[in-house]
Amino acid sequence: MNLEEVCRLYALPEGVAGALHRAGIRGLYPPQEAAIAAGALEGESLVLAAPTASGKTLVAELAMLHAALVRGGRALYLVPLRALASEKYEELKGKYAPLGIKVGLATGDYDRTDPHLADHDVVVLTNEKADSLLRHRASWLLEGLSLVILDEVHLLTDPSRGPTLEVLVAALRHARPDLQMLALSATVRNAEEIADWLGAKA
Repeated sequence: MNLEEVCRLYALPEGVAGALHRAGIRGLYPPQEAAIAAGALEGESLVLAAPTASGKTLVAELAMLHAALVRGGRALYLVPLRALASEKYEELKGKYAPLGIKVGLATGDYDRTDPHLADHDVVVLTNEKADSLLRHRASWLLEGLSLVILDEVHLLTDPSRGPTLEVLVAALRHARPDLQMLALSATVRNAEEIADWLGAKA
């Protein structure tokens, strides 16, 4: 399946295919096609467990674009480290700002609720920052939220970072049971277990 077909089938603007072509992406690998067939662009929660460079991120980005451009919602892109957040922010902004996608970033200052991010289509956050925003009842966080991307979800089993991620995901699911979640990992070994916990497909 080529990118133009994906855009046509899921009502994405033609500019999406062009943006991805400029990023060097020409078509979909079989695992990406399988994820889309499983409902990644139709609101289904999925655990995408596949080796590095197999295309998990592209599926997440297509779902993110669908959430913003077709469903009119916001996506949160959650990562474990500030450096990764900054890198992902620059990547998404460079790739999709020409499509009118507003990408925001928040990683530190856990006492702020960052209301300036309310009008952004995609917000890149560390797990700790997202947890802080929920605890401080940042009103914008859940308004219009339709998709959460959980990068490096295998860190659920990490003794230092896992508890925050687990509490955060549980809180998001409690607040918004209908929320789509895409969990990404190259190394997770218990994908079925995580999928069951998320109410997702693996």
